[in-house]
Amino acid sequence: SLAEIRIICSKLNISTLRERKGKVSIEFAKVSRISVDKVLRLIREGGGRVKLDNSRPNVLILETGKIGLKEKSEFIREKLDILAS
Repeated sequence: SLAEIRIICSKLNISTLRERKGKVSIEFAKVSRISVDKVLRLIREGGGRVKLDNSRPNVLILETGKIGLKEKSEFIREKLDILAS
C-alpha cells in the first residue's frame, strides 16, 4: 500500500508526506492539481482529524492517532483518494 500512496502523491503533486507522533503532514507542491473544493470537503467530513497547518498554508494535517501501520496506510490512502477523485 505504500507504493499506492506514492503513486497517488505523484499524481497530486504532493512534495512530501511525513508521519510523526500520530500526525501525517502532506505538503503540496507550489503548483498542484487539487481542487480547493475537495480539500474543504475532506476537512468538513474529517471529523476534526483533517485540517490545514496554520503556519504553512500548503500543508494538510491528518491526525491518525495511535493505530497500526496497516490501518494508518489505509487511512492515508482513503483521504488521498478523495483528493484524487
